[in-house]
Amino acid sequence: TWHGRPALLAEHVARTPSDGVSPEKYAWVIDVFDDQGRRLAHKEYPGRDKPLIADGRRVVVEHGTGGNSGALVVSDAGGDAPGWRIPCQDSGCVHEGATVAAGVVVHSSRQRVGDDDIETLAAFDPNSGAPLWTTRDLARPAEVPATADAELIKNDGGKLVLAWYVGTYGAPRFHTETYSVHDPATGRLLATGPTLPGSAKTGLATPDGTVMVVATTDSTAAWETGTGKPLWQQAKDEKRLAPVAVVGPVLYSGQDPSMAVDLRTKTVLQRTVSDMPVPVGTEHAVVTRAPGVAYVFAVQRG
Repeated sequence: TWHGRPALLAEHVARTPSDGVSPEKYAWVIDVFDDQGRRLAHKEYPGRDKPLIADGRRVVVEHGTGGNSGALVVSDAGGDAPGWRIPCQDSGCVHEGATVAAGVVVHSSRQRVGDDDIETLAAFDPNSGAPLWTTRDLARPAEVPATADAELIKNDGGKLVLAWYVGTYGAPRFHTETYSVHDPATGRLLATGPTLPGSAKTGLATPDGTVMVVATTDSTAAWETGTGKPLWQQAKDEKRLAPVAVVGPVLYSGQDPSMAVDLRTKTVLQRTVSDMPVPVGTEHAVVTRAPGVAYVFAVQRG
């Protein structure tokens, strides 16, 4: 999306060769088009490093050096406005990353809380930088302690899905992840999902965000985000599914061998999938079979 509107973002690196005296130059170029093919934005960023762009905003995490603790900087990705900057004020805070999710900027940092080093999320208004909430004071599932790390998993359907990490570093068999669904603007707890062994790896959702598939290092499960109701969870003796894409009623797994299963029941539909589809919105998906050759097909409903 681009400032909340459906959009296509095209990116490439442009090279300006040397004239014999000056060095060659590179720029990362973005072009944004709406669903009618009209250009919404064009921007060139010096250098070959890919900028982090989400929902029409460029997000930059400045890592601190020396006495500077770093900052979070958010600006309009298609314009020249300076945007806003929030320095990390807390003692011991280390910036780790940020993105724009479900209409808010979600920023991750590690902070000292007593004797614990906790990964904390904070949400900001993308236009003004006004703080909205942090996971330190957020309502969380009852089984999640105050010292649990928080991680943003997915943001489909206008909701945020968080994973709460409970365990001791260096002892993977004692790790668990508890999933929860929150309102983006207020952080209000909407539903509690499953608790899985292991640490979080991936999370996929249907385009409308109603069904979520999450995978940890030890398990994979599907559940309804509206109620937290579990649909299925893999048993220990099952071959682990590695979620790659959700297209209509089908979950595609990239584990060797790749396969397609029913999203809601885990029933195997196809044991080997040679070309993995990429969902485009709710009605279509794309399969690429050769460089420059792509096939678009309509999603079949279950």
